[in-house]
Amino acid sequence: MFCNKCGNEVSSNQEFCNICGNHLRQGNPNNIIQNDNLKSSSVYNKNIIPILITILIVVLILVVFMCYIVYDNQNNYYFADTSINESDLEQTSTVQTSNDRQITKKSKYSTAIVTDNVYTGVSIRNVDDAYKLISEDSLNQKKADYPKEIIEIENDIINKYSITAVNLKEMDVDFAKELENVIKKIYEEYPGARGYLTNLTLTNLDMQQSGVIAQFMPIFTFGTSNTNTTRPWVIKTQVQLNAKYFLNPERIEASVETSSKAGHFPKNSTRYSPVAHEFGHYLSFIALLNHYYTKSIIVIEDNQFQNYYNIYKDFANGDFSKQMLEEAYNNYLSNNPSIGFDEWRGQISEYALAKDETGNYIYDETIAEAFHDVYLNNNNANEASKYIVQVLKEHIGR
Repeated sequence: MFCNKCGNEVSSNQEFCNICGNHLRQGNPNNIIQNDNLKSSSVYNKNIIPILITILIVVLILVVFMCYIVYDNQNNYYFADTSINESDLEQTSTVQTSNDRQITKKSKYSTAIVTDNVYTGVSIRNVDDAYKLISEDSLNQKKADYPKEIIEIENDIINKYSITAVNLKEMDVDFAKELENVIKKIYEEYPGARGYLTNLTLTNLDMQQSGVIAQFMPIFTFGTSNTNTTRPWVIKTQVQLNAKYFLNPERIEASVETSSKAGHFPKNSTRYSPVAHEFGHYLSFIALLNHYYTKSIIVIEDNQFQNYYNIYKDFANGDFSKQMLEEAYNNYLSNNPSIGFDEWRGQISEYALAKDETGNYIYDETIAEAFHDVYLNNNNANEASKYIVQVLKEHIGR
């Protein structure tokens, strides 16, 4: 029963409402309301509030996630030198900066190339507009002091291997040619890898990343549109080379050789083979895109966001990378004696068992090291590496 004045629920023997004080028994039985509709309405009002709160929380989570994808851009895999010490850190160059900030170079082993520019409010009508925006950002940095021989090498890489933008400005010419040969060998073996990578560039890294030799960054939100959703987005997929190493060939050679002999990297690693490791990540990412039936993520429209989210989440968690490794592991077990999964992966190198800051395995590092091993040693590579690369090839479709 409910009070006919305020709607408060009351018992049948009450004379006054304990909320509003209304006199319930005035000789008129209609003063006491026994109305199921009113009761339903009250229950509805009580239930709708938590529902609305839940909806609001879901919307806020979605907005936060979108902002994280657009502005964080820190989801990457890298090839690191474990032999660095405090004296190395003192020589580290400053982090790369956007157009609206001044570049400060602390040492000769830093690059003037800006890798973190972000364009907002741009007009993106199609994929060609996205490629143009990325290319122009690269070309605008090739000023009068840009070495012509390096530009020729960059243009060769761009034209032959369909990489949108290449910036190797201060790199030694012979070292740059070695780098081009690595890319040539990979693309000849994997012609289906063309068209996904947008940037190959030198970069400056901060103190915390000073031991990173090179890194693969599959998702960098480079451009957003002047729309309510800020989409279409322009996404860069890039291999970045730490200027501290790639402008100092002697240093990278010594670091890689030491780590290779110690078993941290695959045997016979060279000063330019870390690039092969990063391309291992790149090929693994192409396999992931194929898994989601996605040909390109350079432009993300509103109706593509959910699929993009799924790819981003899978890449971050390493689910598909682990799936490919388990497939290769089972193939191996069908022809070889039993061995534990992690022990099997660890045969490639110590870095194949790399973990993140929370102590979880980074399964894609195993794939990248397997590819690195096969790139270097071909038929003499570890058996685990060969099985992994075979599965990788199947998922890429070569």
